[in-house]
Amino acid sequence: MTTTTAPPPLTPGPLGTETVPLPSAPEAPSHARRAAVAFLRRTLPALAPDRHDDVLLIVSELVTNAVRHARGPSALTLSITAGTLDIAVTDCSCVPPAPRAPDLTHGTGGMGLHIAEDLGARVFTEPVPGGKCVHAAFDDRSPTGPRK
Repeated sequence: MTTTTAPPPLTPGPLGTETVPLPSAPEAPSHARRAAVAFLRRTLPALAPDRHDDVLLIVSELVTNAVRHARGPSALTLSITAGTLDIAVTDCSCVPPAPRAPDLTHGTGGMGLHIAEDLGARVFTEPVPGGKCVHAAFDDRSPTGPRK
C-alpha cells in the first residue's frame, strides 16, 4: 500500500489564515465545516449568519469533491486578506475539476462548482506540487464580502 501526502498549504495571508488537514474519508466535510465555523467566528464576526451558511455550503462541496475524486488526504485553507475571503481545498489529484450538468435523478453530483459560483464566488484552480488547489474566493464586491 502506498501513502500519498497532501500538497503543502497555501502561504498565509496577512489578516488570518488557517489550514486544516483533512482525512480521506466521509467525515472530512463535517470536520472542515467545524473548522470553518471557528475560523469565521474569530475573523469575520460581522458577517451575517446567512452568509456563514453560504461559506459552509461551499466548504462542504469543495471538500466532498476532494474526497470523491482524489485519492489521499486533502487540506482546507481559509484565508482573509484585505477585502477577500478565500476558501481553498488542496488534494493529491492533478486533474482539474470540470463543471458538469447536475445529476438530479441519480444523485451523482455535479452541483458543487455551480453552487459556489451561484453564491458569488470566483472559482479557480491552481496546480500545486503533488496535486491541485481549488479556490472559491469572495471579494468585497461579492455577496459574501463585507457589508457596507
